[in-house]
Formats: sequence, C-alpha cells, structure tokens
Amino acid sequence: MTAKKYTLIQLFFVLCIIVFSIIDVYMYFSGTFEAKKVTLKYQEDNDIDYKVYLKKNDFFETKYLGKGETYITSLIDHINVDYNYKIDFDSLINGSYTYYVYATVESNKSNGQSKYWSKDYKITDEKKVDLKKSTGFSVHENVDIDYNKYNNILLSFKKTLGLSGANGILRVYFAVNSEVEGNQVSTPIESKLLLALPLSEQTIEAKVDLDAHDTVKEVSKVINADRARVSKVLGTIYAAAIVFLIILIIFIDKKKKNLNKYESALKKILNTYDGIIVNINKIPDLTGFRIIDVSSFEELLDAHGEVRMPINFYRGEDKCYFILVSEKTAWKYKMSRMNVQNLKI
Repeated sequence: MTAKKYTLIQLFFVLCIIVFSIIDVYMYFSGTFEAKKVTLKYQEDNDIDYKVYLKKNDFFETKYLGKGETYITSLIDHINVDYNYKIDFDSLINGSYTYYVYATVESNKSNGQSKYWSKDYKITDEKKVDLKKSTGFSVHENVDIDYNKYNNILLSFKKTLGLSGANGILRVYFAVNSEVEGNQVSTPIESKLLLALPLSEQTIEAKVDLDAHDTVKEVSKVINADRARVSKVLGTIYAAAIVFLIILIIFIDKKKKNLNKYESALKKILNTYDGIIVNINKIPDLTGFRIIDVSSFEELLDAHGEVRMPINFYRGEDKCYFILVSEKTAWKYKMSRMNVQNLKI
C-alpha cells in the first residue's frame, strides 16, 4: 500500500470522527433523547342540588323542601336532583367522556357493619361526548328519583326474608368517566357524585359526597425512557468508535512514516549505486549455493568489492532483496518496511 492510500484512509477516519463527534454533541446538548417527566394537571368542580317534592298534605304549604333539611318519608312524592360536574385541564386535551345516573339499593345489618344485599338500577342511559383540543368540559344532568319505588323494594326484601331489623340506604350516583390525552399524557378519569338517602325510616336526611371536590390532581409519566437508554448505548458506541479510530489513525501514521523511511532509504541506495545494481523479475534459484544473510547494505558492498559481480535487486510488496552471486556463494540482504526501525544501509 502506498503512502497516498494511507493518507486517504486517515482522511476517511478523521471524517468519521467528526461525524461521530457531532452526533454525540447533538445528543448531549439537544436533550432530544433525554428521559423527562411530563404532567397533566386537572381540577374538578362538582355540585349536587336537590329538591324533595311532597305529596298533597295538610301540613306543608310549599310543594317541595330544599337541600339539607329533614324529610318525612311518608310525605315524599319524588326527589328532583341537579348534578353539575366540571373539569379543567392545564393544557389542551383530546379524548371523550361518558356520563349516566344509576341507583344502588343496599340492605345492611342494624349496626351498619355488614351488608345483606345490594342491587344497581339504571336511571339514565349512558351518553358519550368527544373532545378535541379542549381545556375541559362541564356536564349537567337533572333527574327525578322515585324514592317510594326504591323504598318499597327494600321493604319487600326485608318482609320476604324476615329481616325486620335491617337498615337500608339508597345511593344515587352520577358517574362521569373520561379518557383524555394531553401534554403527552394519556389517562382515564373516573368521578362519581353521590346522593345518599336512608330507606325504611320515618324521617331521613340526605348526604352528599362530591368525590374530591375542587382539588388539583395530576397524572405524570416519564417519556423517552427507551430512547434515552438507546442514546446512552449509542453515545458509548460512538465514543468507543472515536477512540478506536484515533488509535487506527496513529497506527496508520506510524506505518506511513515507516513506509516513507523505507522508500527514502531504498531510493537512496538505488540512486547511489545504480551502476552496480541490476533489476530482476524473480529471485534466482540458489539451490546448492552457500547463502550468507548480511544485516546491512554496507556488508553487501564489502562482498561486492571482493567478487566484482553485479548486485541483483528484486522488489516485493512490503520488502525487497539485494542478492550478490559468485561461483558457489550468494550474499543476500533483505529490506522490509515492517522492521524499518532496524534498517541499516
């Protein structure tokens, strides 16, 4: 291989080092492949309002009683409930949500610690709404609850099974379930607004549960984790490749210097002693000759001074031979670019 080819290889390796270095620097400073935490925050604002409508009676002049009062069961006609649900996000979201109202009748032991039985009843059909580039949504649902229907269900259960001491409760849920995606975070959000009403009692008081009303919540996840691991592996490979290429460049540079020294020494010999050197195409057959390997061209010149014969020169790819032949003796000097550090002219 010539010095020019060595130089071209070195230039190619230098170009690879530059490219790998640019990639490594970009991956380090751009943060494109870094694992990072993203968060979607949201706040729910819920409310339940209700009116207890009364049967015709001689005691109350109003048609209904408002929220937060004590109600006489025998005078209840129906209960009108207003459910209001609102949710706001800190970034644009896409997705959908569904909502519906259902009731649960439940029978418990008198101490309230154990449940005998419960059953769900659908009040409204499920409705679905799609969301696109929204910062939130609000839902309003107004329903009439036939309190006496569910109260009779419980009374029938108690009478049939002889559970006179059992307590009962009617739970009316407004369920809002959403599936949203925003700020690279996908999450389901399930919310329930509850109105609880005792059953089989002479008087009742309603209880409202708004399920974490008016609190800020957040959903987080780590993104680019896999890409970050891959980038670390690639960064290590690129760094190792750069070190390896630098070592190769140094090695090639050393070989090129040896080649230059070899070529320079050979050129000096051929120019200086052109008159006594003969080029040959192949190494002569020295079978039967006494072969003397000399360690320097000067020793070969000393032998030439004695026999006065031309010095044969044969050039190979990485080494060359100078051979001096007399009647039955041959002197041979080998030059090699591999051990140019020991070259003696």
